[in-house]
Amino acid sequence: MPNWEQRISLRHLRLADAIEREGSLVRAAERLNMTQSAVTKALQEMEALTEAALFTRTSRGSVPTPFGQVLVRHARAIITQLRNADREVTELREGHGSVTVGTLPSTAGGILPAALTIVLERQPGLKVTVIEGQHDWLTTLLRRGDLDLMTSRLPSRRRPADISQEVLGMDRARLIVNAHHPLSRRARLRLDMLEGYGWVLPPHETSMRRQLDATFREAGMDAPVATVESMSFLTNRALILTTELITVWPQHLADVEARTGLIKVLPLELARTDRPLGVWWRTAPGLSPSAQMLVDALRTVTGVSDSRHSGLSSRVTVSP
Repeated sequence: MPNWEQRISLRHLRLADAIEREGSLVRAAERLNMTQSAVTKALQEMEALTEAALFTRTSRGSVPTPFGQVLVRHARAIITQLRNADREVTELREGHGSVTVGTLPSTAGGILPAALTIVLERQPGLKVTVIEGQHDWLTTLLRRGDLDLMTSRLPSRRRPADISQEVLGMDRARLIVNAHHPLSRRARLRLDMLEGYGWVLPPHETSMRRQLDATFREAGMDAPVATVESMSFLTNRALILTTELITVWPQHLADVEARTGLIKVLPLELARTDRPLGVWWRTAPGLSPSAQMLVDALRTVTGVSDSRHSGLSSRVTVSP
């Protein structure tokens, strides 16, 4: 078997990536500023080296074979690591850094801003990019190298093998209304007392919605019916403040919002909704210095036991 390490080049890897992205040798040549004959020759070199057909022509263009998919996946990882190495060396030389973090809407307003405040106090020149989205999409960005790390309520399913995680604490869902809601004045509540009120809820495919539905069913009640179904924190918050709708938020976010005096956390414990809150990053190449600083700040925030972070238990570390 030929020795790839000695014979394959960055030019080959960039070409494999470009063909898969463009779906065409012609467009890949344009993307890399190469002639079509040079692209064809380089592809033939790769296929001779791997002893396998890497791409096949279909009605949809050039599509990677299973062998090509493996090569493209590793090619992108190598290209991303080289790009990140270039960025980190530049940042060290110029005395600043950068970090790109992904977050769910449910964690964007809670622990992440508190951790970023700590980091920016320590390193004022740090450039921070925050990308908000849903867990599966953020995981794709993370594995592709477009994120340095991501924070979220951790899913119950097994994480990808190339991802490391740290559990920062346990988070519980809380029911939220505005401060003038009829239910806000009650010191004690039962689930059946919520009947007759409308709800603004995340979609059924989210873990928090499934957990909430299960809580009601276990109590012998029908699951809440959403008057409004929305993943937008800003939309949901505005609706809660101006209507008598009820919503569900993770406790770390509810604690932050409750301090404004505008919302009320209802005195109902939803134990079934407990879920680890944590951070993910790629096992290889690991965390950059700036990303490590943010992880340390997240540990600091979630490790505080005073009332500002009472919704989180102490930190637990999980090995990759």
